[in-house]
Amino acid sequence: MLALLQRKSLRFLHPFLRRLVRYYLRKPRSYRFQGLRLTIYPSVFHPGLFYSTQYLIAYLSEVDLSRKRLLELGAGSGLISMVAASHGATVTSTDINAQALEGIRENAATNKLDIEVKESDLFDKVEPQRFDMIIINPPYYPKAPQNTAESAWFCGENFEYFEKLFRQLENENLNDIHILMVLSEDCDITRIGQISSKAGIALDEVSRKEIGGELNFIFRLKKSQAHS
Repeated sequence: MLALLQRKSLRFLHPFLRRLVRYYLRKPRSYRFQGLRLTIYPSVFHPGLFYSTQYLIAYLSEVDLSRKRLLELGAGSGLISMVAASHGATVTSTDINAQALEGIRENAATNKLDIEVKESDLFDKVEPQRFDMIIINPPYYPKAPQNTAESAWFCGENFEYFEKLFRQLENENLNDIHILMVLSEDCDITRIGQISSKAGIALDEVSRKEIGGELNFIFRLKKSQAHS
């Protein structure tokens, strides 16, 4: 199953793969990663089926997370949050999916990790200046989500997710916060960059890696030179 899905050009999944994913995720699934035990519930982005979560974790493995205050926006399964907490970070996880939030609470308890869990649409109910690091694994396919589960994939027909994200960050002192966002060549990076630039935010590439024939990127969000 994992080998079938981990390949280039999902383009929000070929119809056959889409049906296969729905079938596989129709019930809770157990997942293990680096000694952590998770239950992934239906409607929650599964970190074992796609590249982005593990790519971010690999990048963070080179960072000293001890005593860092870390926020994971749109945490989904919460795997990144749990890895960070297991390495000494003080972690807050947010999502708009109630099932995801309940899963994070349960999985944190299972792994004896202390994670603050909040329902929030982006920064609506959090204060970004409280954090040393913010991790974002965003939805980026341009289509209006029809339900909460689809919000993990679709950013709105006109990239409304990114419009809101960068608008909320526009007046923050981004240089005091290490904000990381993962994207792939499968999305419209040019359009996302245009939206960020309008808000005076630069996407500074800090890592790129080809995984399964697909080029993936990690960007650090900073104030652009013209707005600094």
